[in-house]
Amino acid sequence: MTEDYYKILDVDRGSSAAEIKKAYRRQAKKYHPDKNKDDKASEEMFKKVSEAYAVLSNKEKREQYDRFGHDAFRQRYTQDDIFSGANFQDIFREFGLGDDIFGSFFGRRGQARGGFGGFNFEDIMQGRSSGPMKGRDYSISLNIPFMEAALGGERKLSFTAEGGAKSVSFKIPPGIETGKKLRIKGQGGPGAKGGAPGDVYIEITVQEDPVFKRNGADLSVEAPVKYSTLILGGEVTVRILDGERTIMVAPGTDPGKKIRIKGAGLDRLSSKEKGDLYVSLRVAIPEKISDAQREAVTKLAKFGM
Repeated sequence: MTEDYYKILDVDRGSSAAEIKKAYRRQAKKYHPDKNKDDKASEEMFKKVSEAYAVLSNKEKREQYDRFGHDAFRQRYTQDDIFSGANFQDIFREFGLGDDIFGSFFGRRGQARGGFGGFNFEDIMQGRSSGPMKGRDYSISLNIPFMEAALGGERKLSFTAEGGAKSVSFKIPPGIETGKKLRIKGQGGPGAKGGAPGDVYIEITVQEDPVFKRNGADLSVEAPVKYSTLILGGEVTVRILDGERTIMVAPGTDPGKKIRIKGAGLDRLSSKEKGDLYVSLRVAIPEKISDAQREAVTKLAKFGM
């Protein structure tokens, strides 16, 4: 099961910074190693609540965590990144435990027993990082028209970064949908101490289309058809992504019937296949008819049609 820093600290996602700090105080006291001698479960929980606090007490890291979720966040941040900038000093002084709580628990030079990895907890206590630090990631929201999402395209975006304005160019893959994130590697903030530069994440929102309705990679569209065509059969012109196509309607077709056009939908991002297009036939009722048409319809009505 995926872990959740909010659940670890027993706080709501909307909790304030003060509430998160208070929750960490409570959890750290509860699982402190001096109160739980030789208790491996408490030791592990102390490590977890400290990691959770290091993230949720930092505004930028918390925003990243909320946006991308636990697993994606942990893939993008090293343990050193997570604890960089976290200051436990004041909290543990409030406990009357001094500044050496991590040193006594994990080892003075950071040889953690199965928990946080090998780095200097003295630096963490002072809010410093001892190793290379990955640069800042940036997240940009982008709203695109349906047809751009359907057919793909290229974009160039500008955003405000450390040191001023910055721009990135990227491709929009055909078939992208709302909620997908595009990663532009190495275009974020500069790394520190030899660390890699950060990334830029583009979060996509696709506008609805007045013609096509989407269901994954499948599309649906309505096509007006004459009543006579439904009875006698014939050709109907329908809209597809790149233009129009003529389909055949069999004699005696019910209005509302869906006709499938295989492979006329959107690209599937997970494969080279395409979705399908489903055409719903809708009877086209003319607003005005001639006297001759009225007479013909009247005759049909007499025959129960």
